Amino acid sequence: MGLPRKLEHTIRTYEEMRKRGMRVVVGGDYGFTITPMGQNARDIGHFVKFFGYSPSEALKCATAIGGDLMGHKGELGVIKAGALADLLLVDGNPLQDQSVLVGPKHFSMIMKDGKMHRDPRPSR
Repeated sequence: MGLPRKLEHTIRTYEEMRKRGMRVVVGGDYGFTITPMGQNARDIGHFVKFFGYSPSEALKCATAIGGDLMGHKGELGVIKAGALADLLLVDGNPLQDQSVLVGPKHFSMIMKDGKMHRDPRPSR
């Protein structure tokens, strides 16, 4: 089965999952030739381009829905007081162009566990 046919089947599968109201997360079986490690951000664009998700729905599939499905609703994949502070600020609008999430050239700020790893503020 070639890639185009696999893609067709994948698109149909996602369409059926959406019709049934199933929650889907970005990520999964990474590490294979077709799905190399570190491509989750690229896949947000695939959810929009191929699977019919809106940009905001695709971002939720990569953030809040994953946190919820892992049993950490309100702690992972959300921006609010008390949530885990893993944040990525990009130079651009991912609701208009999901490729700004594929970095690192568009990454303006990176925070992991509440610690700044790339601070956009000028040094004092």
